[in-house]
Amino acid sequence: MRWPFHIAAIVTIVAVAGCATPFGPQAQNGITFYCPGVGNVDMGDAGLREGLQKAGYRGEVSRLTWSYTFNPIVDQTVQPIARLGAARLAGYIQEYIDQYPGREVNVVGLSAGSGVAIWALEALRPEYKVNNVVLLSGSLSSDYDAGAALQHVRGEIYNYYSPHDAVLTQLMKVACTIDGKIAADGAGAVGLHSPHGAERVVNVEWRPEFERYGYNGGHGDSTSPAFVQAYISRHIVTARPVALRRTTAASLVATAPPGGHRD
Repeated sequence: MRWPFHIAAIVTIVAVAGCATPFGPQAQNGITFYCPGVGNVDMGDAGLREGLQKAGYRGEVSRLTWSYTFNPIVDQTVQPIARLGAARLAGYIQEYIDQYPGREVNVVGLSAGSGVAIWALEALRPEYKVNNVVLLSGSLSSDYDAGAALQHVRGEIYNYYSPHDAVLTQLMKVACTIDGKIAADGAGAVGLHSPHGAERVVNVEWRPEFERYGYNGGHGDSTSPAFVQAYISRHIVTARPVALRRTTAASLVATAPPGGHRD
């Protein structure tokens, strides 16, 4: 194994390519950082952006490209890659808050991006906090201690999970969770059951009603624009940072389907 060489190369690439500030013109209205899964191959930020815009969000959706190998197996099993991405994200969050004080910051992580999101929060300096965090199909282990991350969250961590996610219930068990546990359950398959701060972790289990909005319980379809508009937007759109505190999954019912009409 020549991991030291590969990691050194990655550090060099990050230093050269990771300097651009990911703030667009809409950042003055708030920002939502999106951490994709391994290989940066998913297009979840597109669905997130479309769904949030339809829900009335006027802030920036900024995608963090944290992998420079674009190799899913390497990204999942060589933890320093995700850790480096998390450090970059923490820097961006702090830079954003300094540049736009008082604006809302949210973080969304898909699959291995859940680890990047949580580790970025842990890396923030004490005075920096984000609004809400949304984890989708997370490959972080189900018993990961989110206590340190929650010190930098004003609202909640919303963890959407599905026991029908074949990537997490089968493929990941053969490899490991993003935090390096072998044959362990992922938070995206059974829920996030943190030993500290559990009262601020809202687990939302997949149910058949979600199919109406394009979320069929698979690994990447939770970023369907319709599902984002109907559900994920509740945790991100301005003025609702903790509106669903202590809410069970059964009560997370959309008031109207995308398009604005009722059945």
